Amino acid sequence: MSESIVAIPMPPLLYQRLQRLAVLTHRPLESLVLQALDTNVPPLLEEMPEQIRTDLAALEQLTDEALRQVASSHWDAQQHTRYSTLVEKERAGTLTPAEQKTLEELYHDANCQMLRKAYANALLKWRGHQLPTLAQLEASQ
Repeated sequence: MSESIVAIPMPPLLYQRLQRLAVLTHRPLESLVLQALDTNVPPLLEEMPEQIRTDLAALEQLTDEALRQVASSHWDAQQHTRYSTLVEKERAGTLTPAEQKTLEELYHDANCQMLRKAYANALLKWRGHQLPTLAQLEASQ
């Protein structure tokens, strides 16, 4: 695909900040703008693992409050304990084949949950909401 050129009006103070950063980092202004866009625009669903695309697409239809619930969700204590126990058994070399399968399933579930949480947060941010700080997240646990 060829590159596209977009011209946008930019507030003078933002432009000055970008110019200053370009000087400080010895980088072209354009590369800073591209980096800012690349790191702040949510990924396309096509870039996500196929097995979770449907779940992530469903998040796009949720209300802001429902997205907040997804973003703040946690494993229950039983899942966490089971996962920790299986990891310890794996380290000790005493994991049975059935336990190995369970560990892999729990690992997959944890990864999917993290992707859902991250995507929910990205959607909230793009809907104009302030995301909680690390201190706020730690205080809520």
